[in-house]
Amino acid sequence: MRLLVALILVLGLRQQAQGGEAGVREGYQVWSKERIRYYYTRVMLNPGNAQLRVLLANAYYNDGQVARAGDELRQAVALQPRLAAAHSNLAVVLQAQGQLPEARVEYEEALRQDSAMVEARVGLGTLLCRLGLPGEGLPHLERALELDPAQPGVRYDLGVAYYRAGDFQQAILHLQQVLQADSLNTRASTALGRAYYRQGLVHLQARQAPQALDCFAQSITYHHADEDLFYAKGLAHVAQQEEAAAEAAFKEVVRLEAGYMPALQELGALYERTQRPQEAQYYYQQAEKWAPRWPMLQAVRNAQGEVGAWAK
Repeated sequence: MRLLVALILVLGLRQQAQGGEAGVREGYQVWSKERIRYYYTRVMLNPGNAQLRVLLANAYYNDGQVARAGDELRQAVALQPRLAAAHSNLAVVLQAQGQLPEARVEYEEALRQDSAMVEARVGLGTLLCRLGLPGEGLPHLERALELDPAQPGVRYDLGVAYYRAGDFQQAILHLQQVLQADSLNTRASTALGRAYYRQGLVHLQARQAPQALDCFAQSITYHHADEDLFYAKGLAHVAQQEEAAAEAAFKEVVRLEAGYMPALQELGALYERTQRPQEAQYYYQQAEKWAPRWPMLQAVRNAQGEVGAWAK
């Protein structure tokens, strides 16, 4: 322990001397390697200690050495099969490696040994939701929140899980509470913006334009404002016969993405309705020009959205 404290002090002084983000990053990398060396030495001195192997595995994992972390955790489980932390952490490693069914088994084993283990509850709940089983996953996340109601990370995970399950109102409720506790939580703010957008689409599809517009306004407040949102906002204004607001929304769409064909068509129709034939002709021509490329553009946009979602 004295060695660890000394290392923290040395690295803190080094970071102050270097300054800036690069110095902090380099200091963390050095600290990460020293942490590995420290626990590795202790494991070599006491190779039968499963808890030390869990600590070494955590150090490897935090350093990005996922495979080595898995090796240490498997040895820890072999040495002490009833060590819940080893099973839970092994599940995290397996999940990172894409071995989702195997990760589920380890989370479930951890909870069989310690039903109050919040980390395993959250891990299993989010994994089940990711596997398309929200009916099984959400109760685990709700239980984790009961066990640790003050932990914002648990409530955030629950909000995201509700979002993925399509219950956007519950997602909004939980993410709002996360932000009430920490107004600078950018992950929660971004997720809340997405949830408001999706709830707005639900209202729009139900022909509830005023409620949809309220949700879209909230989404913009929480910094989720892309061309899809402004297109949906324009459609809601059209439903309300608010032509000027619809025009502004559709023009914002094409400002963000010139080839957004549906918005170009809507602008053409809007100008036709308001008896502005020259503008209508221009936007109809633009829509016709972009029509052959629209399926490809849409596929690219959808792929980017899937990759970028929940960085989350």
